[in-house]
Amino acid sequence: MTSVIEQDRIEEIPHPAPARQKAPRPTRSRMPAVRTFLVTVLLLAGAGAGGTYVVTHRLAENAFVTLDDAVLTADALPVGPTGSGVVTQVLVSEQTRVAAGQELARVRLAADPALGTARQPEVETLRAPVPGTVSTVDVAVGGVTGAGEPVVTMYDHAKLAFHAKATEKQLNELRLGMTAGITGPGINRPVRATVDHVEARIGPDPLSDAPLTEEQKADHEQLTVVLAPRTDALDTVSALVPGLRYRADIDTNSAVGRTPAVNGAG
Repeated sequence: MTSVIEQDRIEEIPHPAPARQKAPRPTRSRMPAVRTFLVTVLLLAGAGAGGTYVVTHRLAENAFVTLDDAVLTADALPVGPTGSGVVTQVLVSEQTRVAAGQELARVRLAADPALGTARQPEVETLRAPVPGTVSTVDVAVGGVTGAGEPVVTMYDHAKLAFHAKATEKQLNELRLGMTAGITGPGINRPVRATVDHVEARIGPDPLSDAPLTEEQKADHEQLTVVLAPRTDALDTVSALVPGLRYRADIDTNSAVGRTPAVNGAG
């Protein structure tokens, strides 16, 4: 008897093939996008800063009243003898800066018959009453002068001021005590001054005497604003020449509290 041995067939379980790794996709560089973003941010920031500057600049312009023809003015201070006589010496010249009490000139006084035998000074020495600058020498050596007539004319440094014409519209924006910056010839940096007062218009109204030119009418319709230099600016201002024209930029935000307007009571 023949034995048949069946050999079990072991089915081979197929093993899954190893997964094929996908080749990495080439990544696009992000640099162009980042660059575009940064440029956009910078442009927006620049536009914002530019807008802020324009607004700030316009607000700053609106905060100032500019008077272009501010003339440095000095009040004349004449110095003369107590009696008539002849000038024997002049010790200063024009534009000389002098101290209080400094000798300016000497005058030989004429005898006064009304005094009889009473003695009077033969020579009178003229002295500067205050610190200032000699503007003119009115009588030369050898010239005759009367009592009280100026031999030398000077001006007081403490009474220098800038006089500027202003329209009614400008006056409405001004208050007493407002701060101004003065610029112009001979001034390296703005000189600080304050709105002191407005000079009154005195005399007949020329507008009633027609015809007038438009320039004359415009000049009459303006008033004079007087700007007084601050104490710490007197040395600078005293070195300037009276009569020159300067520019005054008045800060309308510098008035204190309810300071009255220059053209009214409040």
